[in-house]
Amino acid sequence: MVNGNLLTSFAVILLFQSVVGSDHWSYPDRNATNVFPQWGGLCDTGNRQSPIDLSLSGALKGNFPDFEFHNYDKTLTSPSLLNNGHTVKLSNFNVQMTLTGGPLTDKFIVEEVHLHWWSEHTIDKIRYPMEAHIVHRNTRYANITEAASHKNGIAVVGVLFHASNEANKGIGKIIENIEFINSADEIGKPVKIEQKLNLREFFPKLSGGYLSYPGSLTTPSCAEAVTWIVLLDTFPVTLDQVNEFKGIETYGGKKLTDNYRDVQKKNNRPVLVVHQESSDAPASLRASTFSLIGSIVVLYISKVLQ
Repeated sequence: MVNGNLLTSFAVILLFQSVVGSDHWSYPDRNATNVFPQWGGLCDTGNRQSPIDLSLSGALKGNFPDFEFHNYDKTLTSPSLLNNGHTVKLSNFNVQMTLTGGPLTDKFIVEEVHLHWWSEHTIDKIRYPMEAHIVHRNTRYANITEAASHKNGIAVVGVLFHASNEANKGIGKIIENIEFINSADEIGKPVKIEQKLNLREFFPKLSGGYLSYPGSLTTPSCAEAVTWIVLLDTFPVTLDQVNEFKGIETYGGKKLTDNYRDVQKKNNRPVLVVHQESSDAPASLRASTFSLIGSIVVLYISKVLQ
């Protein structure tokens, strides 16, 4: 007969390993290798993984009701800012912000905002200096964990930022608090942002429409539960602002110089391009202007940031 105390100890060890193991994934050192690590599970075996390269020329035209961003312009008082070892994220909002419309058939509530430097999604193989993910949970489900187990459980708005001399207000307010979370010793310890901000400071307009496709979370567990909404408008960020995030430490005191996942196989998934009715430029002009400007800007800055 196996000793009961031994079984208990073994169970505790397994629990500890499963919890700790959730943190034992990383981004590659791109200066040392081009091989992206295997994260295991659905991250390696799934067929609806994100991010992907979004091609404007290959996208299907979608026609949906306009999005309604409820309370995105409301002031957020003392939200939490956290370095989780993989990104910087905002959460614990005092205002309930929801998203309806577009391809979404339910109401989705904002759970968190986190950042990637460089962007994870590329558009016509163009990678941008930064991408913000505004993560929403379907209100049908009680929490983000439950939502992640359903194909319609999560909606993520991806906001791409281009290099500019114009600073982004929302990102600037995060940077004002980076010193409190940038050390590896501060991983997992949230701080309160005293500066008042709102989510529309990240993307003040939505005139160019968006691209949408079915995908996954871009970090473990890589749950294939996400309706992606990647805005066609890009928004300004300065190179100095981007470089502030490159000094954040991950586990072991290593600098988190970038935190983007490689693009994944599309696997014949449909990508829809949708233009809001309120858009003030012809669709063909918006698409060609976006691609041309993006190509010029990103090709110019790619060597500056690396």
